[in-house]
Amino acid sequence: MVSQQVLVKNFYRALLSASYMAGATAVGGPPAGAMAARSLATPLGVASIELAAQQATEFTIDSKAMSQGGLILEPTFALLGEDGPELVIPLKKKPRSRKQRTNDKKKSRAWREANSKLRNKNGQLKKGRTQKDVAKLANRILKRL
Repeated sequence: MVSQQVLVKNFYRALLSASYMAGATAVGGPPAGAMAARSLATPLGVASIELAAQQATEFTIDSKAMSQGGLILEPTFALLGEDGPELVIPLKKKPRSRKQRTNDKKKSRAWREANSKLRNKNGQLKKGRTQKDVAKLANRILKRL
C-alpha cells in the first residue's frame, strides 16, 4: 500500500510539471511547450520539480486535521471536511471602530429612507422601480448625511 506522503508528492509532481508545460505552451505555443518538457527532463529540471513537490507535500501533510474538533488561536492551514461535514465558527469578532459604527448607522438610515420612498406599505417595489433605483437613491441620501 502506498503511503499518504508518496501519493501527495506524486500529485504535486504531476501538477507542477503540467503547470510548467501548460504555461510555456500558452505563452510560446507548441515549440515552447516542447522546450519546457525537455528542460524538465534535465537534472536541474528534475531537481526543481522534486524540491517544490517535497515542500508542498510537507506543507500539506503538516496541515491540522480538524475532524475531531480543536481550537485555533492564530492563522493556520487546516483540513476541513475530511471526515464529513464540519462547521467553522469564529469565537470573537474584531470590534468595529466608532467611525465604522457611525457610517453603518448612516447607511442604514439612507437605505431605510430610500426603501420608504420607493416601496409600497406591503414591502413591494412601486411600479416601474427596481432594486437598482433603491440603491441609487440610498447612495444619494448617504452623500447628504
